[in-house]
Amino acid sequence: MKTLFFFLVLATSLSLNAQITKGNWLVGGNFRFYSENSENTSNDFTTTQKGFGFNLSSNLGYFLKDRLAIGLVPTFGYGNPEGSGNSGYGFGIGPFARYYFLETDKRINIFSHLEYQFGNGYSNGDKVTENRNFNIKAGPSIFFNSSVAIEITLEYAYGKVTSLSGIGSESKINNFNIGIGFQIHLEK
Repeated sequence: MKTLFFFLVLATSLSLNAQITKGNWLVGGNFRFYSENSENTSNDFTTTQKGFGFNLSSNLGYFLKDRLAIGLVPTFGYGNPEGSGNSGYGFGIGPFARYYFLETDKRINIFSHLEYQFGNGYSNGDKVTENRNFNIKAGPSIFFNSSVAIEITLEYAYGKVTSLSGIGSESKINNFNIGIGFQIHLEK
């Protein structure tokens, strides 16, 4: 036990050169829980609904320059609106841009992340919605070494969900999320 403690102290006290530099790759993912309020409008009739769910997203990015990465984010989500008895799932994909604010040698770095998602929602195996979302998140990225980091994020998502059930309804989504992510920074 003393050896493990000594190793952890030594590992956290050494200087660090995180791989958030030009030409490197970023591979990782994020898991987040959310609570949502949606407003549905159909034929000039508006209803509101609350619910909860989760999203699991992975990402693959490339650093165009030091501290700035762009890439793709595939996503899987599950939602369960209150009182509807009609849970569903969805898939999406979209581009992202991410920027780290502190110098590359910092063990804890602050980042912001913007992404746009488009996808489809399913219920009982049928495609029922088309989704478009804009997400922004920020938080600390805590590096265990120069390549591996864990992230804790506060996130906001705004989107539009179009029903394919033939009634022409459209929902606007506003989500506030807390997430935890894991990133691997691959050297060129």
